[in-house]
Amino acid sequence: MSYIDNNKGRTYIPGYFLADAKNCVRETHQFEQSKSTDVNGAKVIYMGTVYPSNNGNALGIVYEDVDVTCGDMPGSLVTRGIVYKDRLPVTIASAAITALQSKGFKFIDSEPAVVRPY
Repeated sequence: MSYIDNNKGRTYIPGYFLADAKNCVRETHQFEQSKSTDVNGAKVIYMGTVYPSNNGNALGIVYEDVDVTCGDMPGSLVTRGIVYKDRLPVTIASAAITALQSKGFKFIDSEPAVVRPY
């Protein structure tokens, strides 16, 4: 399901931050409730979040929102792929970039401009 949250300006298309969603590697991962954000009483780990932390301990990037309101839940974690840094919800730390590059990630600063022929 895709949607745009006009109140917050968030686009929700699973893997929106990926340059090539078909050729990325995703693994099922158990997401901890303690790493979530509280949103109107619900606890959510947002798509594009560097997990488990935005530093040298990074394992991957969350593929789609994971609702952990009722406790730890499984979800998809991208463990290898090509990522547009400007599509991530927060600026990724240089230590996290280094850790993820060693796991097979490649980072592109921004998505290319759309050019249409006349």
